[in-house]
Amino acid sequence: MEFPNFGKQCTHKDCKQLDFLPVECDHCRALFCKDHSRVDSHQCVPVENVDNSGKKLETVWFKCTLENCITRNPCEMLCPKCSKHYCLAHRHHGCLDELPGKEVRKVLREAAKKSKEQFAIVKEEADKKIEASLRQAELQPEKRRMAQQIRLMKLKGKALGDNKIPINDRVYFTIHSPMKDNNAISVVPLFTSKTWTVGRTIDLFAVRLKIENRNDKSNTPKLRLFKLEDGEHLSNQMDRVIGRMVTDGLLFNGDSLILHYVDTSKNPVEIEPDILVKYKLSSV
Repeated sequence: MEFPNFGKQCTHKDCKQLDFLPVECDHCRALFCKDHSRVDSHQCVPVENVDNSGKKLETVWFKCTLENCITRNPCEMLCPKCSKHYCLAHRHHGCLDELPGKEVRKVLREAAKKSKEQFAIVKEEADKKIEASLRQAELQPEKRRMAQQIRLMKLKGKALGDNKIPINDRVYFTIHSPMKDNNAISVVPLFTSKTWTVGRTIDLFAVRLKIENRNDKSNTPKLRLFKLEDGEHLSNQMDRVIGRMVTDGLLFNGDSLILHYVDTSKNPVEIEPDILVKYKLSSV
């Protein structure tokens, strides 16, 4: 039995083999077999990139500096010594061979440091844009749940807590630490257990943030948790279980909370409006 429409021929001029799982090049949109699907395995000519209005957008491609190499890359890869672009196949082009071993290591260290700094800048900008998008989405009822799920996934990868807590029992929060005298505020991802009480959770967060916990002393300001969104006091009862509060919808896994010293003799226990504004600004 024949299948005339099943599979495609590799576009490479010297190949043309029939491939039942052809790979489309992201740049020239042509179909290739596995061996010729990489950009440097065929003479890739990018298709025109246009925006929604049909206007042609400029596509920048970087040609390898080596004279006989025709490879072009969408990302520029500069040699740390001569600052010229080389493809991956020719990144070791002998430029550093003229330098003594110590000098080579110095050049590579400086290049790695520069790359790390550039990556940190780009990551910081990307994180700010993501955070702004999440805050915007949380204001829209139809997008709030999705935004919370994204925030929760981000928290799980870097949150600190008691590692003895089983993963399935962990509840994650972004915690804003008590404001210091210079108004400095630390924002730290932490997790607690769904079986723990509010009081025990505050004790854990205090240890993780390395701040003084005077909750067991009389006539001193006490650590309490507040919601960053509206400044609502989490609970007057220190024996309330975190997991039950999540189940009842009083708290969400992934919420942003403020850990703050307050005078618990006042009723109601609350955080000052001007202080709440400063905490909110620290998250921007």
